[in-house]
Amino acid sequence: MQKLLLILSLLLPIMCSAQSDIRYADGPYLIYDTLGQLQAYWAWPEDKKSGSAYWSEDISESLPAFRSFRPETIAASGHFDRDRQVSFDGVDKVAVVSDIHGQFDVIRKVLISHGIIDDDLHWAYGDGHFVIVGDVFDRGGQVTEVLWLLHNLQIEAKAAGGRVHFLLGNHETMVMDRDVRYVNKRYMITSGLLRAPYYELFGLDSYLGRWLRSLPLTIRINDMVFVHGGFSKDLLREVSDLGKINDLYHMNLIDAEPGLTLSKTERLGILKGRNGPLWYRGYFLDRDFEEKDIDRILKRVKANRMVVGHTSFQAIRSFFGGKVLAVDSSMKFGSMGEVLLIEEGKFIRGGMLGERMDLFAEGK
Repeated sequence: MQKLLLILSLLLPIMCSAQSDIRYADGPYLIYDTLGQLQAYWAWPEDKKSGSAYWSEDISESLPAFRSFRPETIAASGHFDRDRQVSFDGVDKVAVVSDIHGQFDVIRKVLISHGIIDDDLHWAYGDGHFVIVGDVFDRGGQVTEVLWLLHNLQIEAKAAGGRVHFLLGNHETMVMDRDVRYVNKRYMITSGLLRAPYYELFGLDSYLGRWLRSLPLTIRINDMVFVHGGFSKDLLREVSDLGKINDLYHMNLIDAEPGLTLSKTERLGILKGRNGPLWYRGYFLDRDFEEKDIDRILKRVKANRMVVGHTSFQAIRSFFGGKVLAVDSSMKFGSMGEVLLIEEGKFIRGGMLGERMDLFAEGK
């Protein structure tokens, strides 16, 4: 036994070194060609190298190492139906994050620390619901890794009786609308190596692009509504049904002509302007916004709480007596991040190292 332990102790540094020496590729970007065949593309932007392979049953033999991609999760047809279910009742536990902005290492650590996923990046939250309130794209350099992680977890969670709800934010919408102002320079290198504009890697002919276009803008879980920026009074004067808001978003933003300007459709202005659900910050920045205003908004959307991202704080916070929960905990900086855990009627701030703090303990 002692001899075995000695051998293992000698091998451990070698194994750890080998793990750290793995050169993970960016990707894969799965694109359908003109004949409908699926092809995988990848790049090592730091080395200015790239590769590709047509999809096949033994594709794994042709692929380099990726941080979170799993070929066995891919439905090669690339057909995704929009999940039109808006309300989910009787959910016992909910975990919420937002504004990951390409910080794979941060979100990985947070989710493992609180039992949402295991060390191998598999779903570990049982029948719980995990909500991402928008903005995986832009700023950071690990966007693709986060996207594949969420894609995989969505499949695994549903099989376990849980759900992963990836709600689209303004940065997802911007990339799909060909706005790449905030894209990390790493992806500009990948784009050049693959000889395709970055937004085309998430276009209608891409696997991830089709998946993204099946995702919702807003949902309700129990008595809580989730949306990236928030719902303004202006928006809710026009439409307050969550299903219709999702439909308008898909018709006028996701499925609309790329580059469509605000002047071309009034509906687009409602959704895309500063008072729209992607960009709204009025709960925090409008000095005239009062608790009675959020009461009216919540009544219109048939909820008791609004859970939003988009506006960054150093930690998850609550406003207006807990009626607005702000879950953008500044993951975008790559050094911090929290998850909101809603379990047994308690609202817990979950830290990166597994800390659990009562959200309402300080009367926030």
